[in-house]
Amino acid sequence: MNDTDAPQNPSGSGSPRRDRREATSRRKKGGAITAGIIVLVLGTYAAVDAYDLVPGLPSVLTTEPQVEVQTVPAPQAHAQQVPAPASAVDDSAPVPTQIPKTIDAVLKDSKVKGFGLEVRDGISDDVLYAKDETKPRTPASVTKVLTAAASLSAIGGETRLATTTDFDADTNTLTLTGGGDVLLSAGNSDAGSVNGHGGLRTLAEDTAAALEEQNVTEVALNLDTSRYVGEDFDSGWSRSDIAKGVITPIQPIMVDTAYVGSKNAEWRGRSEHPAKDAFSIFEKELKKAGVSVTEATDRSESEAPSESENPKELARVESATVSEIVEYALVHSDNVVAEMLGNEVAIAQGQDGSLENGPKAVLEALGESVDLGRTHLVDTSGLSYDNRIAPHDLTTVLQASVVADDSLAGLVGYFPVGGLTGTLHDRFLDERNASGVVHAKTGTLSTVTSLAGGVLDAEGRYLVFSIQIDDVDKDKILAARKTVDDIVTALANCGCR
Repeated sequence: MNDTDAPQNPSGSGSPRRDRREATSRRKKGGAITAGIIVLVLGTYAAVDAYDLVPGLPSVLTTEPQVEVQTVPAPQAHAQQVPAPASAVDDSAPVPTQIPKTIDAVLKDSKVKGFGLEVRDGISDDVLYAKDETKPRTPASVTKVLTAAASLSAIGGETRLATTTDFDADTNTLTLTGGGDVLLSAGNSDAGSVNGHGGLRTLAEDTAAALEEQNVTEVALNLDTSRYVGEDFDSGWSRSDIAKGVITPIQPIMVDTAYVGSKNAEWRGRSEHPAKDAFSIFEKELKKAGVSVTEATDRSESEAPSESENPKELARVESATVSEIVEYALVHSDNVVAEMLGNEVAIAQGQDGSLENGPKAVLEALGESVDLGRTHLVDTSGLSYDNRIAPHDLTTVLQASVVADDSLAGLVGYFPVGGLTGTLHDRFLDERNASGVVHAKTGTLSTVTSLAGGVLDAEGRYLVFSIQIDDVDKDKILAARKTVDDIVTALANCGCR
């Protein structure tokens, strides 16, 4: 997928609010709910939402009943208009008092029982429907909603992550230092991309030019990955999922989130050693730029330069903004990016960047403004079945983002769009449902399905919702997903006065 900087984002860039009546009028004329239209060029990628089986994929993915892969549309010949989430500055639209009746009818007809859900008015925060909303459940990838919100709040939406080279003239040592960017490219930096905004070739060429100014043509080369400490692979994850493309060891420097193989392949796995791969690419590019390398050393992953060394920064490349990276993580449901963001939230909170600290830091960052007392996280991507989030806690964060006036305000706008983008591209496609209207984050494990986001109802109320169910029989998971979609469709089509 050819990801682009704002305003050309996959699912909107948090455009300014308009009067809800104006949004309603636009919707009635043609389904548009946006306060501003942004342009999206859809590409091809495989989005791993988490775990489950999908038929028709390579056999390597179906050796265990775990992995779900959702593909997005092939490249389009023309740009596609994608609406940003609607919002309003007042509560002029009618209150949908019949929502309980509407949702209860869907639940009664469902073949699957045991849902927990909550629906709130996005502006007033009034609870319009609640059922088992305070019971914590395994959330799957809707965990990324909390990670994204904490990243926007704690790190800041405009922050960029820097990959640098530092030179110690006393020891003639050049150090490549990972700064958390897992979306580097092997080639030139591309200011118009999220994945590949910073490029290792550009960094190598800029470094070579700086060395030439000092009449240095030969260096010893080191890799510093000390930004992240501790274990780089959670004990609850399966290493077999690396080859399936689900996850990789979380290290502070990677190229293309450690995917290996051709980008045109139907399916790609990830690398076992992403930082070393990036180091090798940089060394190759540095040599091409005219610098000889006498020795290349990969430091231990927690070893920082010693105090005796006196390195000075020579060059740097920066990532896209954190808000753009958050959007990438949500639209692609990328577990690697989500875990990196968890580490970066920990650093922003004054802690060591680690897989252990990330989940705690996410909750601490959000706990400063919302009550997440029922939530328990062991990772920040949603891969673990041990994560627990209640529907009420999710809608609390979603509603806070709707009325926020800081970086958090863009949160819902970064979600996949029903019928159009990311893991919702093949859902809500019928003209009578929420295509182009719902912005939501999916969550799927082999016994879990969940959806959390926002939707504009037929009379102009902007609603936030969280719908979850876990411990579902695997043969009923698609029926459970249909119930989720039916509820959201009912909300989109509901005047419900």
